[in-house]
Amino acid sequence: MKNNFDFILFGATGDLASRMILPALYDAQSDDLLHKDFRIIATGRSKLSNAEFIEKLREKINIDDFSKWDEFVKRIIYVDIDINSLDDFLKLKNILRNDILSIIYFSVSPSFFIKCCENLSKLKMNDDNKIIVLEKPLGMSLDECKSINTEIAKHYKEEQIYRIDHYLGKRMVKELFDMRKTNKELDELINQATRIELSAKECLGVLNRGEFYDTCGALRDMLQNHLLQMLSLLLIDTSASDLRKAKSEFFKSLARFSKEDLKNNVIKAQYTQNLDSKSYKDELNVSPNSRTETFVYVKTTLDKGRFKGVPIYLRTGKRMSEKITYFTIFLKNSNYLKIVISPTEEIKLYSSNDELIKSYEPSFKEDKKLKAYARIILRLISKDLNFFNEKEELESAWEWVQPIIDFDDFAMYEYKAYTDGINDSEFKK
Repeated sequence: MKNNFDFILFGATGDLASRMILPALYDAQSDDLLHKDFRIIATGRSKLSNAEFIEKLREKINIDDFSKWDEFVKRIIYVDIDINSLDDFLKLKNILRNDILSIIYFSVSPSFFIKCCENLSKLKMNDDNKIIVLEKPLGMSLDECKSINTEIAKHYKEEQIYRIDHYLGKRMVKELFDMRKTNKELDELINQATRIELSAKECLGVLNRGEFYDTCGALRDMLQNHLLQMLSLLLIDTSASDLRKAKSEFFKSLARFSKEDLKNNVIKAQYTQNLDSKSYKDELNVSPNSRTETFVYVKTTLDKGRFKGVPIYLRTGKRMSEKITYFTIFLKNSNYLKIVISPTEEIKLYSSNDELIKSYEPSFKEDKKLKAYARIILRLISKDLNFFNEKEELESAWEWVQPIIDFDDFAMYEYKAYTDGINDSEFKK
């Protein structure tokens, strides 16, 4: 049975809404996965009529097939809201249906999360039929993350708070844990790891997000959340019944860095001009003196558990040679296992001279057509917290990353746009 719901979207006029969130709702409706009476209450600061909002949305929404557009937009009610105005929140309350689930989605800056929750709470929009969804990043530091968590907890219970990492909506990310649990041969191979590498490479630069990215960088944008989530799901014990608790313990087991470790085991770099790409420092709204990394490479290990002492290498960057996210797991017999998360989904075993030995078929339980955000929305509707970050889990990840962010005594390297970043051979000894 499909659960009915109201989807309240703060920041509906923003880039993420038109690029990811609303297209995901459109796709889910097009595939007949949503209740026939669901509604979208779109909110923004702009004073627009419903028709004006829909017209603007049509111009920039990221969908290919508009054949079901007219049916979709019948679900939309636009409400202009000033986040600081309690009267505006009252307009929202008067629209909501109290007898069904309200999914309150914050696609706005984290600086607005607390004020939104305060106003919602003042008007009693925090009962058990309400859940809130927080987009990343949850603050820009451990202290900010803790502050947001503490303040929001005054208004909503932990089981009502859904902290998004959209990588958890990718089928192959969930498969990292499931395949080890169900495929003994693969589990045994991974247990032979002598070195584990995780790379998330992007071709795109910062586009029109320079102002945001220059306060964020690759560490906050990718490594603190997406890479650590994927790494934990690959390596946590398969006997774990509570994934969120197991991930929290995993992050606590990552080796902590001394100042000497930070000098020797962390590389930060920025892309420079090449082909059709500007240098990072020449991008719109980026400081010409920026020390923000567009590429980061970190060597670490675990202090305990089955993979204690195994070298782990995490790499991510913008304006690299290709768009791909994958693990390379080197084994005791010099073979290696390659697990591609995206854009393809594959698991292959290679010899040391790169000859294919065997391909493994992922045991997906879900429809391949669905994009990550559509899967996330379906899990919001079913109130499945396993695919969302728990408070302690997220703070544990921040505790490990924060010293890398704070370390300022580093050389900022450069790499040409559309190349593979900095030579990391020294790390692989």
